[in-house]
Amino acid sequence: MDAITVKKASEADMDSIGHLLTDAFTEEQRIPAQLIPLPSEIQPQWWCAVETDCIVGTVAAWRQGEEIHLGRFAVRVDCRGRHIGLRLMRQAVEDLFGQGFEEIHAEARPAAVKMFCSLGAEICGPDSAFYEGTVTPVILRRGAYRQ
Repeated sequence: MDAITVKKASEADMDSIGHLLTDAFTEEQRIPAQLIPLPSEIQPQWWCAVETDCIVGTVAAWRQGEEIHLGRFAVRVDCRGRHIGLRLMRQAVEDLFGQGFEEIHAEARPAAVKMFCSLGAEICGPDSAFYEGTVTPVILRRGAYRQ
């Protein structure tokens, strides 16, 4: 079993999370760096996956109007294929449902859509182009969540 710990990120984790996001988004997907940060007014929450004191994955949630959105999902390239992303997503979803949210929205890349759908989410719109690839809108409702 992997020695991975998934936890709510602390302020001390944010620098490492920023580096991981820059690698995944600006270098791999060609998303401009200025689109990565989440402003404090949307109340971001972060989770991270840690292996031997190194952050190997992250995901964030934020408010968008009355909705909660999940995104900024990244796993270090050399750690992919180990179900780290699914563990991160599951922890974030359970925490958000525990906070009283009834639905979680996302616009996700194909790999994340597959993970969301495995948890009970449904696709709620067409794919759209987004830099190097596409994103698909999904929604996970508390009653449909597969633990």
